[in-house]
Amino acid sequence: MDLYTRKLEVINDSFRKLLEIKKESPSFHDYDNSWRSKDITERNLHKVIEAIVDIGKMLISDKKLREPGNNREVFIILSENSLFPSEHLPLIEKMSGMRNILVHSYDRVDDSIVYGVLQKNLKDIKKMNNYFKKLVSEIIKRKVRKR
Repeated sequence: MDLYTRKLEVINDSFRKLLEIKKESPSFHDYDNSWRSKDITERNLHKVIEAIVDIGKMLISDKKLREPGNNREVFIILSENSLFPSEHLPLIEKMSGMRNILVHSYDRVDDSIVYGVLQKNLKDIKKMNNYFKKLVSEIIKRKVRKR
């Protein structure tokens, strides 16, 4: 299986788990009183964001573009090379910020912010997934044609 496809599967699997937790936690009170919901949400948001960044880095490597200095720069480089829509850059900026909080500030994660992302921003993850699914499909088709 192609590495791009595996990353998309990680996003799909984590997204499915996030949707389940969203249904199980209709109120912040429900979410806040469930260590399971909080752990699953944080871990799967992290996995989704990492997979999206990994796909971006793989594209940069495959296209032999300049090396990014950080995760946020990955998508600026892709945008400069018409591989990522510039209108999605603010969304990626937010995702990168969330990733940094989840990874580096695990002892200070604000559960109300994470819950807000779970309740209001899963559509953004779906939007990124759909974009990359389409892009990866085109890349795989080109690879098959070259053989």
